[in-house]
Amino acid sequence: MIRHACAAVLVVLATGHQVRAQAVSEEYRVKAAYLYNFVKYVEWPAEAGTGPITICVAGRNPFGTVLQTLVRGERIGGRPIETRVILEPEPGCHVVFVPDGSATRAYLQGATGMPVLTVGESTTFIEQGGIANFYLERRNVRFEINPIAAERAGIRISARLLQLARIPDTRGQSR
Repeated sequence: MIRHACAAVLVVLATGHQVRAQAVSEEYRVKAAYLYNFVKYVEWPAEAGTGPITICVAGRNPFGTVLQTLVRGERIGGRPIETRVILEPEPGCHVVFVPDGSATRAYLQGATGMPVLTVGESTTFIEQGGIANFYLERRNVRFEINPIAAERAGIRISARLLQLARIPDTRGQSR
């Protein structure tokens, strides 16, 4: 039942939650909900640890307290979810969200070879080796996922989540 409810929330979000251009806070509320739901559809390898699942926000925090409030008291697979802002790449993050304008390359390099779901929002995030990326389509928040980058990171993304994502053509990239 809980899985169905989570899937329903993800489907509702993916099918076109309207975001007004001037309401940036609403855009980031939607992105925060996506990040929380992404965690539900990703499997990390054993070496990623058994403690809390940590969602890190790189550099500036466009979510304010929204993401922290959203995950407070939540558990996935018996594991609590935590958030923190990081000013440079650091270990212990299961998800790293890199806002547009942050040092994308540095955070992606810091996650190289680690089981970390990297999520961004710049037009070149996937091309630079990121796993998931938000984009706006007719004022709706959408996302794309690079399954090859996820495989390289050692994480498994549920087919249910992949069905909702745009899968970019990454042939020919050597990252």
